[in-house]
Amino acid sequence: MNKIIVIIILCALLTFILRATPYFLVNKIEHMPDYLEKLIADLPLVVMSVLVVYCFKDAFFTTPVKSLPALIAGLVTAISYKLHHNTTLSIILGTILYMGILHIL
Repeated sequence: MNKIIVIIILCALLTFILRATPYFLVNKIEHMPDYLEKLIADLPLVVMSVLVVYCFKDAFFTTPVKSLPALIAGLVTAISYKLHHNTTLSIILGTILYMGILHIL
């Protein structure tokens, strides 16, 4: 049991160090190159686009009953974000709706 706790703590520390290192390195750079500034500006959009494509990759090639929960939840998420401009609220609302529809079906 003690070995498992030590392994979990070491994994958590390693993950933290790997994720925190770029933050500390970027803060020491006074002027970043233009390509890096553009990458930092565009990366969130790219990541969200990949997540949307991944979520809907099977939705259009299955039966309508199986694709309906993903399409409804995605539509509600998009409308919620458009109305409230709150990413966290939209994602939580879409996830709860998706899980609720799957539970009902």
